[in-house]
Amino acid sequence: MIYKYTRAEAQRSGELDLYRESRKENIACRYAVQEAISKYHQNNILDDAGAKGVISAFGFDRTMWVLAASICYHSQDGRFSPENKKWARSVIPSALTDKEIGDYAVDSHPALLNGFIDQVRREYAKLGLLSGKHCLKDSGTMEYTNKLLVLRPQILKDQYKNPVCQFFFAESGFGCYPDKIGSKVFGRFLCDGERAQFWRSDFEGIADYKYVPDWAMTRLHDLVDPKMKIRIFQLNDDSDNKFMDHEFTVKHGGVKAENYHQIWGGTMVAAGIEDVFTRCNTDQFPLGYDGHSLSVSDIIQVFGGKDEGFYYCDSFGFKKLDDFDIEKTDHDKMLRVLILENDKMPYEAEIRHEGCNIRPMQHIVGGHFEPVYFDDDSALCWCNEEFLLNGSAPNRIIGQTLIHGTCFITGDGYDENGERDSQSLTDEQIKEFTEKFRCSVVCEQAPSEDESEDMSEDDDISIT
Repeated sequence: MIYKYTRAEAQRSGELDLYRESRKENIACRYAVQEAISKYHQNNILDDAGAKGVISAFGFDRTMWVLAASICYHSQDGRFSPENKKWARSVIPSALTDKEIGDYAVDSHPALLNGFIDQVRREYAKLGLLSGKHCLKDSGTMEYTNKLLVLRPQILKDQYKNPVCQFFFAESGFGCYPDKIGSKVFGRFLCDGERAQFWRSDFEGIADYKYVPDWAMTRLHDLVDPKMKIRIFQLNDDSDNKFMDHEFTVKHGGVKAENYHQIWGGTMVAAGIEDVFTRCNTDQFPLGYDGHSLSVSDIIQVFGGKDEGFYYCDSFGFKKLDDFDIEKTDHDKMLRVLILENDKMPYEAEIRHEGCNIRPMQHIVGGHFEPVYFDDDSALCWCNEEFLLNGSAPNRIIGQTLIHGTCFITGDGYDENGERDSQSLTDEQIKEFTEKFRCSVVCEQAPSEDESEDMSEDDDISIT
């Protein structure tokens, strides 16, 4: 940890031990820089291996802190470039005096030190990290709830200094409000869904969508888009009331659950029943859907909220049913699966699984499918058998296999004939696999501006 305050502040805050430990590491870093410059300066060429070695030993943050402090300590020396002087002032707080930083200011020749700093800054620029330039203007004064934020690079350890790790979805906390600076912001990393908490000051601001890559936008929509958990039932083909309105059906025997079969169940992006109807009539069927477009006489079951219940699709609108008995349908024959789409959280679905009907499984993976076995034989992952040939993006790692494209998980067992067959997942398996495979892999970095555009592109620095 780099202690960025004065000794007096450390004493007032009871943090003298942190101050001393940081100062000790800074001094060690100073000597490492001096040794690297001496060792790797040969024939007026400063090899960048020295800079890379110091970064490896002390990390980007401490290395750059010591180098910036060195420039500030020697601020009157004209052999440091104006760009590096400006950068140094942005790193070192003005409260730190020469006395505070003198012990770890590097004493190497200023021209060599300036070249060394260029090399370190170039290595840092290669990370492509996001900054305030990639955030909405004045976003620091805005509310953060349900917003995509950008973490400051200094907050991340070196192994996580990657733009994909800077995207953070804020969900709650007093720190989401600008009038409570310093309070905590609760949310999750967009790259892996892991929940975490940070101070408001740990963020650059709200991400500007024009710098947000496609994978991040997809995951963001997955978090904020309204969703409904539903089931859809349709009349059997031999029913006389198929595609008839509610009034006609009531006059001709009524709505009988035993005449219905379930075609799909699960979570759908929708804000209401009308959205469900629209989606299932515009070729936006949920994965695994095995029926005709939603029409009159179909029934939608809604879980949770004020609209919970069964609804009959009428000629105009919907009629709520008070006595539809789902146990009289073939609901118990549905296969309970967990669908894994790229850049979306896993979600449970119920699909038809009977005889030779493989259409729902093909619909999910987008073609012919094959299984990938789990190490303990407790489950199967079904994926497109040509996922390496059809251009699908990498999705999840199952066992030792990186699967591309949408896939789904079922239980692994035996049917009534003793033959190996897919089984519905249990509640415990749904919970286990949802957590284990909560996010797909990320193979794309967010765009960033090259902070090294004014620097030499040569690997070595020549000192004349």
